[in-house]
Amino acid sequence: MKLKNILVLFLTVMFSLTAVQGQSKKINVEIAYEDGYNFFIANDLGRNGYYKQKDVARVMGEYADSDDVGLEFIVAAGDTHHWGGVESVHDPLWMTNFELIYDHPSLRDPWYPILGNHEYQGNTQAVIDYSNISRRWEMPDRYYTVEVLPEDEEEAEEFSTAEIFFIDTTPLISSYHEEGNKYIDIHKQDSTKQLRWLEGQLASSTAEFKIVIGHHPIYVSEKKRVDEQDLVQKLDPLLRNYDVALYVAGHSHTFQHLKKDGSDVNYVVNSSGSLAREPIQGPDTEFCSSDEGFSVVSIGKNKMKMTFINYLGDPIYQFEIVK
Repeated sequence: MKLKNILVLFLTVMFSLTAVQGQSKKINVEIAYEDGYNFFIANDLGRNGYYKQKDVARVMGEYADSDDVGLEFIVAAGDTHHWGGVESVHDPLWMTNFELIYDHPSLRDPWYPILGNHEYQGNTQAVIDYSNISRRWEMPDRYYTVEVLPEDEEEAEEFSTAEIFFIDTTPLISSYHEEGNKYIDIHKQDSTKQLRWLEGQLASSTAEFKIVIGHHPIYVSEKKRVDEQDLVQKLDPLLRNYDVALYVAGHSHTFQHLKKDGSDVNYVVNSSGSLAREPIQGPDTEFCSSDEGFSVVSIGKNKMKMTFINYLGDPIYQFEIVK
């Protein structure tokens, strides 16, 4: 496989990998490459500003406003609205969960969302259609791709090409279909069609770095959840076969970076933007933390790195993938 020679550099300065109790310690790292192409990933946001949601939003705004980062866009990796999704594009939760929380001027860049399981308790089409209401909410469909390329051709020569594949994981998991009365339009979704689409997109992509983002982790180590076998069987083989460098999920409300034997994929669980949980140090866990927060991804020439930022604004972990 092409990714066999990828070098993953783990920066574990000043903390133990097994430490998950309490606030994770700050590390001294460079968040973004000089003139790098950078974006944020945040998820499990919607709690009307409570449970550190406002703290994380404030820190996101501060980083977005920093000259050191140069934010291009933000990924919203599902569960923007907890407890029951939204009823329509005019649901008041759009204001209390999103617009009035992420109100920093530097967070007016594009947001690329996906659906989470909580959105499936409401009107999922309204989440897509909100793209017609908000100028920064850019969700063309339930699953789609975004090429990471600077607009200036001369600048593009300074970066590796990357492509992000946004997927809808809830319909891929059989347990949600068993509760179809709760997850309202789950039975309307064709998971086989989505997987065929993803395989075709991955197979045809010429990007140097392929990144897949879905709401549910494939592998996870925490008290409430275990590896999602439907995704292990249906999704993970595609990631391994088509040289995906990074799979990022939310849902677990913990920070985790996992590596599996025989796989070149970096599996990341991005912590909650509100109300985190406690992870467990597993055999495949490179790092885990119970801090709320978000992540910064920076793409340079033949390299990409990801940094976990907690609710205090401290970088607590970073890893780098070098081609």
